[in-house]
Amino acid sequence: MNQIVARAQKSPTGWLLLCLAFGGIGALIGALLSWSAKWPLPVALGIGGAIGILLATRALKQRPEIQSLAGPEVDLGSWRTDQVVLRHMNLADAEADAVANTIDEEVIRAMGWSEQDVDGIASMSRDPLLMAQRGFIMVTEPGKEDQVLGVVSLTRTPSQAAEAGLGLWMAPEARGRGVGPAAIRIAAEMCWQSNVAVLTLGTTAENISMQRCYLAAGADLFDTCENELPDGRIVDASWYRIHNPHG
Repeated sequence: MNQIVARAQKSPTGWLLLCLAFGGIGALIGALLSWSAKWPLPVALGIGGAIGILLATRALKQRPEIQSLAGPEVDLGSWRTDQVVLRHMNLADAEADAVANTIDEEVIRAMGWSEQDVDGIASMSRDPLLMAQRGFIMVTEPGKEDQVLGVVSLTRTPSQAAEAGLGLWMAPEARGRGVGPAAIRIAAEMCWQSNVAVLTLGTTAENISMQRCYLAAGADLFDTCENELPDGRIVDASWYRIHNPHG
């Protein structure tokens, strides 16, 4: 059921279909009550349908609980290659506004952030512990680990422990150099060690560069649908997956 609701939350069409489904189930229950309790059929259908739609709306508005796959208790010391290093945020990053410096207008539009979202990220990035608890990981390079080139987020919902979600944005100077795909590949390996079976990544249909990044990291396109971004825009979204090759 949680998976059905999560999928419906991705688009206005999903919302409509789930509300219709719940409303239909409610109306059916109302019809049974009309037959067993001798309620007037129109009244029973109306009450049952309204209750079903109300329950669907509450389920859709409820934000699923998420947990970090790379919390502060996770040792990231070994997560590095010749091209990329993943590490927790530190106090030096916070003092240098390192995360805020990776965000430009292209990132804001691609992520669909509102002004409040940008302010929220900037505020959160003053607290390294909170960033780790929310699943944010710094992307850096070997030998230049004090310079943050981007941010990866790794999270999952407790009810879907075998599936994780990955988010990524890169600073302007790091784009087009293969750092993004390398960061995704090493983050995926981190997921496999946490018994994740599939990693899901999403972006807008217009964000061709991010789609190429996902493909270069070994992801496969599995769905396209409408999706509402945090800033309220309704866009066509492309969803990708990477499956655990070890099981």
